[in-house]
Amino acid sequence: MFLTRFRRYRFIFIALLISAPFHLFSQHLFTISGHIRDALTGETLIGASIRLKADPGTGTRTNNYGFFSLTVQGGTHLLVVSHVGYQTQEVSADIVKDTSLTVDLHSGELLEEVVISQSAHRENVRSPQMGIARVDVNEIKHVPVLMGEKDVLKTIQLLPGVLSGGEGSSSFYVRGGTGDQNLILLDEAMVYNASHLFGFFSTFNSDAIKEVNLYKGGMPAQYGGRISSVLDITMLDGNKKNFGAEGGLGLIASRLKVDG
Repeated sequence: MFLTRFRRYRFIFIALLISAPFHLFSQHLFTISGHIRDALTGETLIGASIRLKADPGTGTRTNNYGFFSLTVQGGTHLLVVSHVGYQTQEVSADIVKDTSLTVDLHSGELLEEVVISQSAHRENVRSPQMGIARVDVNEIKHVPVLMGEKDVLKTIQLLPGVLSGGEGSSSFYVRGGTGDQNLILLDEAMVYNASHLFGFFSTFNSDAIKEVNLYKGGMPAQYGGRISSVLDITMLDGNKKNFGAEGGLGLIASRLKVDG
């Protein structure tokens, strides 16, 4: 009777014997390890991502040496390898034992080349001095002017914390003070009357100015005590090698600079 039943179920028994090793094999864990490199230079890539496509939660990243190690079950797996700035690559691996794998990634252009350039027209921070505004002399020549005349005091009125003394007036107020509370220096000499023509224009020739500094607070002790501000103007030293002249004719005023 036993032989009769064995002959009846022998095909099922044989099928179970054949499939058992494969079932045990699929449950066995193996290790996939290797390196991720740049395809062009061969340089190992740090922080590259390696994950299973069928199970995105199973994955790892390369270390500082571009090395990775991932434990998976035996069988055929599709690995997704990616890195910032490189094309994502899918690698098929038939895992029947511990496997070493090296993947070369090709560079991927996410954005066309963009060139950003900057040219600094002036350097605002030269020292830790607070409350100082440095005016570029070249900017004075490009500021819109009244009656075609360039005026350094009109440019000063455009700075933050500075108010105009009135429409068309060259006088200026700083931090709520009046016009006579500003100290105006020209080559360290005090200027008592900085305007002419009923206050419409300043007495300074913009073509002969080298540097303009406005102290709106925390004035150095060398300037003494003034309530509002200190306007320190420095004239050009002049050209000691060549003779030259520069000037202009306006509707109501003219200017001339001669050096040599």
